[in-house]
Amino acid sequence: MNFLARTDAPRSDRRSHYAPACGCCMAPSQFLEMVETYAHHAGQDLHWTTPRRLVQPFHWTCASQGLQDAVLQGSLDAASASVLTSAAAQPSAAAPAIRRRPALQRVCTGIDKALLNGKIFTSDARQLWCEALAIQDGRIAYVGSVTEIEALCGPGTEVFDLGGRVVIPGFNDAHMHHTPDPVGVRLPIDPVADPSFEEVGRMIREAVAATPPGTWIYGVMGIELINDRRVDRVALDNFAPEHPLILLGLTNHTNVINTPAIVRLGIEEEAPDPLGGYFERLPGTRRVSGRIHEYAQWAPQRCFASMATVEQGAASIRALAADCLQFGITTVQNMSWTPTARYVEMLQAADAPIRIRLIRFPPAGPEGRVLHEGVGLTPSIGKRFGVSGTKWILDGTSVERAAAMGRSYADDPSTEGRENFSLAEVREMMRESLRADDQLLLHAIGPKAVENVIRAAESLPDIDWAARGLRMEHGDGLDAEQIERARNIGLMVVQNPTHFLFPQIYGPRFGAGTRFASFRTLMDKGLAVGIGSDGPVNPFLGLMAALIHPARPEEGSSMEQAVIAYTLGSAQAEQQADRKGMLAPGYLADLAVLSQDIFSVAADALPATRSLLTLVEGETVYEATE
Repeated sequence: MNFLARTDAPRSDRRSHYAPACGCCMAPSQFLEMVETYAHHAGQDLHWTTPRRLVQPFHWTCASQGLQDAVLQGSLDAASASVLTSAAAQPSAAAPAIRRRPALQRVCTGIDKALLNGKIFTSDARQLWCEALAIQDGRIAYVGSVTEIEALCGPGTEVFDLGGRVVIPGFNDAHMHHTPDPVGVRLPIDPVADPSFEEVGRMIREAVAATPPGTWIYGVMGIELINDRRVDRVALDNFAPEHPLILLGLTNHTNVINTPAIVRLGIEEEAPDPLGGYFERLPGTRRVSGRIHEYAQWAPQRCFASMATVEQGAASIRALAADCLQFGITTVQNMSWTPTARYVEMLQAADAPIRIRLIRFPPAGPEGRVLHEGVGLTPSIGKRFGVSGTKWILDGTSVERAAAMGRSYADDPSTEGRENFSLAEVREMMRESLRADDQLLLHAIGPKAVENVIRAAESLPDIDWAARGLRMEHGDGLDAEQIERARNIGLMVVQNPTHFLFPQIYGPRFGAGTRFASFRTLMDKGLAVGIGSDGPVNPFLGLMAALIHPARPEEGSSMEQAVIAYTLGSAQAEQQADRKGMLAPGYLADLAVLSQDIFSVAADALPATRSLLTLVEGETVYEATE
């Protein structure tokens, strides 16, 4: 099998491109990439019932490829469909490959690369735009005019003529949950279309008929199926009595498993509830029903994730990196269900070309939270990989009506959600982060959970929480008064704009006239804001959602605000804003040249954007073919 090489590239710049050579002559990383590419394309010809790795490089828990496909096909609810239906019909304009100009015959000043004739957005408020930049030793050396940068080029400078294309700092996905999976059958459930339980049952029966007993079967539930109380171990056992079966909720805060899965994952029949989560029980008994919530599912998920081999995990990480690079994503901040030490092994084996920050995501048991998870690991585990920060989940989400509202849900007065941890426990999390000098990340969606974060931080005086990097993930329930208090304590928010594409989980649940899912206001009020995908990895889908905000249009941002949040803001979210996230002198040369001008195209055309050229620390790690 031959892959055509990029023949106009210097020999030293062929690291990420295939050459028409025998596999035994390739570099090890090149060979593994070729094998993974072949396996990916070969797998497309297999029926979905054929067991294979359950690799979901975008996001393990949310069926994000299905979501992304559905979004681009305009199959979301009617409230969102009007702004999305043309996305698939408007691909990015075809463009010739970026031209390389001969190096100028000047005295060499040591400039490695020069990008000329571009529309370069720097994310640097001191100079938001320029038309050229120079790279030296992996960092931005100069930004300015074409004339200024040309004067710095020498015989050894690699010169890119951008032809007016847009350049931005590399995206930094501040919130994702990539988790490699073991071998099994992935049910072709579209969680956005949200098929009925009966239809899902037919899929399960087909998978059972096509595979031997003991084969894992895996699927993702949409919003209605998550809340369908008929879905429990008894019902699933009727479909799959000898196959372990997991149905993950779209948000992964409520999962359902059958009896073989309960046995395989080591869950006791009358398992006690852990701190921060609970098992539902079969009527009249203490036996688990298969419906598991919040921290009750952390240990089972980690057990399932641990069944993937290191080699499978490395292949999944390489697939994730390949997807990220075509979108111009140069950094991801990952909260994996794979135990931290094992994911580190996978990272080391993968040797991926993007930056990956692994954030500890510990479980909890009946005795309390597990505090030793990954604490003995070296923060830096490679040139582009590291382990830092700890995340805790303080409540559920509004999808399951589990976000802690502190009052009844507007569309279901029987519930007001649930706090996973008390105010005292949240305060202790903050003290632990101070003692360990470790960044703290807190998932908080409902107003009550949000209030606990703010009150806990306010109760610990004389702490510079901005310097400590205290993060709130989501923060959908922040009201006007809480936003002011959050700013005063230095709290930053990492938001996930793709969630805005589901207005049915906001307005009806929070209630008319209630502030929810603020975005533009956060930035206007001076809060630091980063962006994570927490779903489809496509950042341009996230940018579209940030601009139009279908759930609350008045909170839509400008493109400049959104790009800054997705680059510099996300760098601040990992306490790296002094070295990345901007195209400014001294900053790491992580950047992407885009296929279309995201600052001028219609919002519904944004998801079709791709990167034509992605650099990480000045190295060409991805270049689009024609």
